[in-house]
Amino acid sequence: MLYLIGLGLWDEGDISLKAIGILKKCEEVFIETYTNKWLGNITSLGEIIGKEIKVLKRIQVESDMLTDVAKETDVALLIPGDPLAATTHIQLMLDAKIKSVDVRVVHSSSIYTAVAETGLQLYKFGRATTLAFIEKSFKPSSPYEMIMENRKAGLHTLVLLDVKEDNRYMTVADGIYVLNHFGLEDIKIVVCCQLGSESQKIRYGNMKELSEDASLAETPAAIIIPGRLHFKEEEALRMYEQ
Repeated sequence: MLYLIGLGLWDEGDISLKAIGILKKCEEVFIETYTNKWLGNITSLGEIIGKEIKVLKRIQVESDMLTDVAKETDVALLIPGDPLAATTHIQLMLDAKIKSVDVRVVHSSSIYTAVAETGLQLYKFGRATTLAFIEKSFKPSSPYEMIMENRKAGLHTLVLLDVKEDNRYMTVADGIYVLNHFGLEDIKIVVCCQLGSESQKIRYGNMKELSEDASLAETPAAIIIPGRLHFKEEEALRMYEQ
């Protein structure tokens, strides 16, 4: 059996009691931290479940290693946020099915629901997109196209920010810099830093102002491009204005 277990938004305090019970029964427990930033303590979590937690690199998660081990015994992969927010883990489920390996998912808190704390209504979000760091030969246009498609329909866009394998995380200022390269005017946006933590920050304002706010340098972070606002959404966003 392969268990895909969500760690939640922030640290080891977010993991569910159900997940802890499963982890205590698993023979092998692994963790990946490349799909999202997780600021928990792996050693402390290992002490809670009574076993070593091994850190996997992307190439290991995307290989046959996990499904091969899960053929013989119960294995868990710990994943920041919710297990199925990243397509990597959906592919794991598909690979497991091909090999007749049972998979069980233990869900947890995720950026996709935590953004409701901004006051924006979840059912009014369109497709999310991810901004990548601009490289000399790499400037994908798909995020801009997704934002424009959502705005045309009056929908909000959750813009996730890039994470490099060397643990370089895109900040709010980095993200706004990329958005400016797409030719977006200085619109009002919502930014969220470290959602789910005691130090979380939510701000609503013009892109230029927010890009210059040094208090928004913490990661992980996300940007929301609002669509048409309901008057209750406008009321909620006023709480977060500069």
